[in-house]
Amino acid sequence: MTTSTTRTTGFAVRSKKTAVAVATFLSIAGALSPATAAPLDDPQFLLVGGTVSGDVTVLRVEAGGGLTKVGRTPVGLGILSLALAPNGRHVYVSQAAEQRVSGDRIDNAGALRPIPGGTVEVGGGVPVTSTLSADGSLLFVAVGGVPGHIRTYAVDASGALTQTSSITVPGFSTIPMIRIDPDGRFLRFVSPFDSQISSFAIGTGGELTSIGAPVSGGALPVNPGYTPDSRFVYVSNELGGNISGYSIGRDGHLTPTPGSPYASGLMPHGAEGTADGKRVYVPVVAGGGVAGYSLGADGALTALPGSPFPAPPGSGPGTVLLSHDERHVYAADVLTTAITTRVHTYDVRPNGTLALSASVDTGTVLGDGPIMVLTP
Repeated sequence: MTTSTTRTTGFAVRSKKTAVAVATFLSIAGALSPATAAPLDDPQFLLVGGTVSGDVTVLRVEAGGGLTKVGRTPVGLGILSLALAPNGRHVYVSQAAEQRVSGDRIDNAGALRPIPGGTVEVGGGVPVTSTLSADGSLLFVAVGGVPGHIRTYAVDASGALTQTSSITVPGFSTIPMIRIDPDGRFLRFVSPFDSQISSFAIGTGGELTSIGAPVSGGALPVNPGYTPDSRFVYVSNELGGNISGYSIGRDGHLTPTPGSPYASGLMPHGAEGTADGKRVYVPVVAGGGVAGYSLGADGALTALPGSPFPAPPGSGPGTVLLSHDERHVYAADVLTTAITTRVHTYDVRPNGTLALSASVDTGTVLGDGPIMVLTP
């Protein structure tokens, strides 16, 4: 979020007395501690990864929610996820083709700078998606294979990574997708080809303990998304054209919500819940828009009037995020006839329905998976 500091310039020094006063003021200002000095601008950025182009585009979020492209950084081929640290300035990029995860620092101009020690080579499989613990001290990487694995890395204050452990997840987990519940206690591992969702408790130091048997997902389940209160998780079934909803028990076990799965349109690809627990938004790739739902107290979803809300012709949104004030929904293409990925901005009406307001071309090519993050 951009803030501005008003500075008075062009003082006319009309007398020696005035000059002395100004010099005294400057001397005092220079002695002020950083805590009392005027704050620096703290811009907010939206980052979008390109799976085929192997780069990350940075867009600045303007005061009214609009987006302005500020740069694009080559990283590595096969980007399938971005994981943003709680500090909002470190981002970890999973690169399947390069078989590595790299950490970068986002500076105030929106440029990505490599973090010393922040890159790890991942052997024994393909790093597909990654997610950070609530406090940012641990990075979990889902590694595809038969079986799949979850690698755990300690993250130090500088953002550097050190592997601490690895566990096996049985099954045919070639493109696993993982995410941590908002309250930080449990990790979900979604295996699309097995149609299974495995759950793990996160212990001291990032130790993962399986929570019972996996639960069944739909046809090609992908990209789990939560309500911010950690009560519900929704998994899009890409080939099923629907969304499976689960309530999250105190012990982390998942129970299908009433009426699940819910119709969405062709190729749903993720989910984003509002802070008040009233609505859920899901990108629909082949449907060319964003589906919106009202959320019942029991986790059941009911389509909003007019859903799905269309994107521009030729667009296939595959990732959605809410702005922090929840007045806008940002949807990034995964497929598009325009070749390069666009981010579409929707205004959120009082009843939760969406109105398309703008689109920005990122220049990246094919952004698949959870490849969009929004800094604080």
